[in-house]
Amino acid sequence: MNRNDLRRVDLNLLIVFETLMHERSVTRAAEKLFLGQPAISAALSRLRNLFDDPLFVRTGRSMEPTARSIEIFALLSP
Repeated sequence: MNRNDLRRVDLNLLIVFETLMHERSVTRAAEKLFLGQPAISAALSRLRNLFDDPLFVRTGRSMEPTARSIEIFALLSP
């Protein structure tokens, strides 16, 4: 992804991404952001398409980040 690609990114998706990284649950992320679970699922789908990676995989009752997610999260951290 280059700078031109970033111009098309909805920055609200990054808020959803960061919340999912902390909560590891679509339902809990939805509650934290005062959104519905379907809205978070749709945002996750858009993020997966954007980064061409599953980003999170379900393991039992939580969503574990992929290596790509961890890399992206590190770049977002101050």
